[in-house]
Amino acid sequence: MAELIAKRYADALFEVSQELNKIQPIQNELQFIAACLKEYPEVDLLLKSPLVQLQEKKDIFTQIFNQQVSKEVMNFLFILLDKRRQGYIKAIIEEFKVMADAVRNEAEAIAYTAETMTQSDVLELQAKLSATSGKKVKLKNVVNKDIVGGVLIKLGDKVIDGTIKSRLEQMKNQLTQILV
Repeated sequence: MAELIAKRYADALFEVSQELNKIQPIQNELQFIAACLKEYPEVDLLLKSPLVQLQEKKDIFTQIFNQQVSKEVMNFLFILLDKRRQGYIKAIIEEFKVMADAVRNEAEAIAYTAETMTQSDVLELQAKLSATSGKKVKLKNVVNKDIVGGVLIKLGDKVIDGTIKSRLEQMKNQLTQILV
């Protein structure tokens, strides 16, 4: 249900941003809001608290974001407060980003590896992913010590598992089928 709510509100804001031809500026403002809520989790707790009155929450938003975000985004934040949807802000921002990336034919991918990839390896893998997906891929490398070797790639909702662990698991399954 949370995904549906986030998608519905992100759709509405995205439609407005398209009409105003302000997709990127609004996305930047939303990313700023997300960064603020991440850096100051107590603000997020205040906004979700039933003990804090609606007007106080609006005042908090106004004090924090009024000079940094557009009138459209401030109004959107107020609508979220009025509808008691402030708990979905982060999900709405993420959904908006996915929509904006789709319009620009972009996608984000994460390559999980045992060790940090070199810049040239990242660029090479990024180019291959861009060619196969037909989108401009932005690749980020994340070190995961659970990976023995190889790479696990998450591109949108797709997972490409090229780890040694998965290959050994496939070999084990094949041998089990042969021996049974």
